Parts: sequence; C-alpha cells; structure tokens
Amino acid sequence: MKLNRKQILALLLSGSITLFTSGCIETELAPDVSDFDLLETNNENSDELSKGVTQIRPVQGEDFSLVIGYLSGDKVWKINSNKKLYIEIKTKDLPDNKEVYIDNIHMDTSIVSTKAYLNGILQDTMDDRIHNSIMLGFPISNTNSYFGINEIEGENAEFLEGYSLGLYGYSSGSVSTRRRLESDYLEKGVWANKIDSVIDLIIVNKDTNELRQVSVDSSLLVEVNDKIEFTDENNNVITYDYNKDGTRKEIKKLIKSKNQ
Repeated sequence: MKLNRKQILALLLSGSITLFTSGCIETELAPDVSDFDLLETNNENSDELSKGVTQIRPVQGEDFSLVIGYLSGDKVWKINSNKKLYIEIKTKDLPDNKEVYIDNIHMDTSIVSTKAYLNGILQDTMDDRIHNSIMLGFPISNTNSYFGINEIEGENAEFLEGYSLGLYGYSSGSVSTRRRLESDYLEKGVWANKIDSVIDLIIVNKDTNELRQVSVDSSLLVEVNDKIEFTDENNNVITYDYNKDGTRKEIKKLIKSKNQ
C-alpha cells in the first residue's frame, strides 16, 4: 500500500506527540545527524567555503568507488529562497575493463530541525537522467566527471503544506498554509537542509559485454544561514544570530542618522 504525503506526515506527527506519564513531560528528540557531512555556509572564510564537501562512496560488488563532490551555489543559504547545489561525480580506481554510466540521480531535500515534529519534512526533489536514446547514461571515469545542478525550490505549495502540518497537526480537519519568513523557520529550530541522493549506475564489463546495475547512496547536510536582519520603529537595522534551539542574540545594530 502506497501512502500519500498527508498520510505519511500524519504518521510522523503521531510519533512526535508529547507524552504525559507519571506527572512528567517527555518530548521526543530529533534524530542525531552528527555522522553526516556538513557543508558550512556560515563560514566567513570564502576560501574554505569554496572547497565544498567531497565524499568517497563504495560501489557494492565492485573494486572501484565513486567520488562525489558537493558545492553550494549560494553563499547565503536560506530555507525560503531558491538555491543551487552543485554536484560532481567521477570514479576512483576504475579498472580498464569496466565502463560506468550514470542512469539516474534522485535527490530529496528536507529540513533539519532540533524539533522532532518538524525534522525531515520534504522540501523539494530532483531527478536527472540522460535525455537521448543513443547513450546508456552519463559516462564517468577516473578522469571524466558528471557535473549537475540541483535547483532547490524555497517555498513550493507542497512544502508549505507539509511544514504547516508538522507545525500545527490536523486541527478541525484542515490546516491553513501561508508563506513564511526565514526567521519563522530559525525560531522553530530549523538549522540545515539534508540532501539524500541515490545514484543509479550501469556498469559494463568490456571483457564479457555484461551489464550490471547498482545504486550508490549519499547524504549531505547544508547549513542554513543563521543571521537575520530586522528594522525597528526608527528604521534602525538590527542583526540577530540564531542558535540551533531557536534562541537568538543581537550581534549588530546600525543606528539610522537623524538627518536621513
């Protein structure tokens, strides 16, 4: 049985309900994500930012690996803005008697929050495959790379609905959705995007002409920019730095001149 998005969210929410037992209040914790690679976007050192993240992933049943490189296309990564993630894929230690083609790349982008009821809500998806019938797929090797761009939408209708369901649950059978400010997400403990990728390979044995298909997975966290600017009643510009728990502190205040 295939569940639709609302049914899946309802199940997730049912597991995030606060428990009241023996007079104690227990709140479910968000999953630990410390083992995943993190692409930092709050690093003010532009040289460090430009390096991105490189992963070496094993290929099941083969003696070679995939080298997967990620690079942010936006120096300021925000939840509610469209953004780009660059991805480069090639092989490592590919033997001479093998050819490798990428049949399809599927990437899911979700939000990472310290609040369990919001963590994991799907924001966008992307699929990329060869667009002609001549080639098996995108050819890659130790020296030949696939280079792709994942265009991630900021606030499409499905994401807004999913976020609202996570935030409020089912109330009187319906949920009101609306566009949200970046600060709305940071105040609820959203601090990163998680990119989960499945890379489908076609492997050709040139000695036997046999074809083999195998999938390789990859996951990445992309840090959300944690600084938001506000204006007060006097048009002064105040910059706040948000912590992962949703709290904030003032780090800069630009006082408007009385002559302006």
